[in-house]
Amino acid sequence: METIERKPRSHEQTRSGIVLTAKTIARREGWQAVSIRKIADAINYSAPIIYEYFDSKDVLLSEIRNEGFRFLKQEYERIQNLYRDPEKQLFEVSVIQWSFAMQHPEIYQVMYNLNGANCTTSVCQSNAMQDVSDIVRKIIFSFIPKSKESIQRLYFEWWSASHGMIVLAMMLQNEQSLEQSETVYRETIRRFVRNLR
Repeated sequence: METIERKPRSHEQTRSGIVLTAKTIARREGWQAVSIRKIADAINYSAPIIYEYFDSKDVLLSEIRNEGFRFLKQEYERIQNLYRDPEKQLFEVSVIQWSFAMQHPEIYQVMYNLNGANCTTSVCQSNAMQDVSDIVRKIIFSFIPKSKESIQRLYFEWWSASHGMIVLAMMLQNEQSLEQSETVYRETIRRFVRNLR
């Protein structure tokens, strides 16, 4: 009985170790440097063993993408439960988006196919992303009850501002500090939220 319980745990630990190793390599060297062979070498496994857990690098990237969106969904739901004011919710959700991207750039890159982290599945086809997007749309609708098309347009504006500024901040780190970029980001999101009224 003990052996049966240990086996699934070991399988899950190995799977988690593969994911963690891929993210570590990506953070250090970029996603272009991540390969099944390199992951196998880093954890002293053979490549065929890695393939037992992930059929391809694309499957591995999809797992990391979903991990990122699951985390954001959980955090967005926490914000919804923490604050009643939808304007505060939208602002705080935006801050979560920024903080997550800056603390885990390697995951954020996979979520949005940035810096060589290219999943063959489109970002917009991801169910995990759809769940996160639906929360933001719901927040917007709660203080601006408009048609589905109008809410979609406002969501697109929010996403463009938030995601666009995050990507620019990452690209321009050598020219502008992340602290300066975050200040501009927060000011922009505050203006956006205020102008929704």
